[in-house]
Amino acid sequence: MIYTKEQLEEKLVIGAKIKFGKKYAKDHNSSEGKVIELIEGTFECDNGLYTYYESCPAIWNEKTKDFDSIYHLFGNDFEWFMDCKILTKET
Repeated sequence: MIYTKEQLEEKLVIGAKIKFGKKYAKDHNSSEGKVIELIEGTFECDNGLYTYYESCPAIWNEKTKDFDSIYHLFGNDFEWFMDCKILTKET
């Protein structure tokens, strides 16, 4: 299924499970069929005057000891979502 950016932002919420497709896995050095579950990630932001924190759906990256947001994983416009699949209770 093809989603718009707005549809993906509605579906890629905390608790959502995503299954990586073959193309995504190859292009992002991951495993085809790997399932991730989104959790709440906190990110430090700096607007030039002060630092503040925002949260959004993310995964924990053990290698970097930091969160990877849905935008780190799939691009700012979700152009890297590719052949990933959002799992529902039926799948």
